[in-house]
Amino acid sequence: MPKIFISIMKYDYGIAKRGYSYEYNNLYLPLCDVYGKEQIFLFDFYTKFKNFGKSEMNKKLKQLITEQKPDIALFALFENEFDPQIINTLKKVTKSVVYFFDDPWRKDFANHWRRYFSFFSTPDYTMYKKYLSDSIENSIFSPFGFNKNIYKKLGLEKIYDVSFIGGYSPLRDWIIRKLKKKGIDVKVFGRGWNNEKSWLTEEEMVKVINQTKINLNLSNAVSYHLLFLIWSLHSPRAVKELLLLRKTVEQVKGRHYEINGCGGFQLSYNIPGLEIAFEIDKEIAVYDSLKNLPQRIKYFLDNENERESIALNGYNRAARDHSAQNYMQQLINKVLG
Repeated sequence: MPKIFISIMKYDYGIAKRGYSYEYNNLYLPLCDVYGKEQIFLFDFYTKFKNFGKSEMNKKLKQLITEQKPDIALFALFENEFDPQIINTLKKVTKSVVYFFDDPWRKDFANHWRRYFSFFSTPDYTMYKKYLSDSIENSIFSPFGFNKNIYKKLGLEKIYDVSFIGGYSPLRDWIIRKLKKKGIDVKVFGRGWNNEKSWLTEEEMVKVINQTKINLNLSNAVSYHLLFLIWSLHSPRAVKELLLLRKTVEQVKGRHYEINGCGGFQLSYNIPGLEIAFEIDKEIAVYDSLKNLPQRIKYFLDNENERESIALNGYNRAARDHSAQNYMQQLINKVLG
């Protein structure tokens, strides 16, 4: 069994009261499932960064990896908490890997940091093909997946017609308002919305997905839809959020796998690369424009058998191919050759 050192934020954005981070649930725990907890050493870099400062945290990191000599050292970065020169020296001790979540739109950040690691991953197939076409040979395609021990099919009664789970954004707010004007009531859960109780734990989120007839997966990237831009000008909050928004391109997200992993029916914006993960209209439903979204929702609310068939096919595909346990094992195998 390989010995694996993993350096991540243990808590969501480094804040313990917000619960465990995405990378803790979907990188660290799946690695423990596959290789055994005794083979995985967790280094909560952000807590040490806050407690001891950047220099001391990096010294502790180098000392531990030098002493332990793990087969692989896996990193999930946040900002620039690490010392590039120290990270670069680790390649002499172990096979270092940086796991990128959003390199399609944080290109400068990813291009800077990937140079200091033995390998780097991307969850985006288009980016992976671009790296290969640019003769960058140390890239690994590693989709998000879902932790099969967290995201489960519960067989609960459907009490919501339509729900959306995700953080507030002006575009999402505008879409949901448009749907309500069409008579479609969307139950919204997530950070930043007016109702603070809508912030869900992972357990609560799994329950909502299982209790929903149609789980929406809405864009959070920059939108140049004219009517949306006109609407946003009348909202100071929307203008502020748009000015701060850095995400400029669409990508397949963790939620795409999580909803299907719970056996939920999913209606998603048609994102490039989604067809690689799931067969469109057989394992996942999509909408191509905001204009036809209300019609798509009403159609699937009226056609329960088709809706349930797509949900079941999507669940079977997710369970077979897309667990985080499966993807993490593939990642480690590729690094070890």
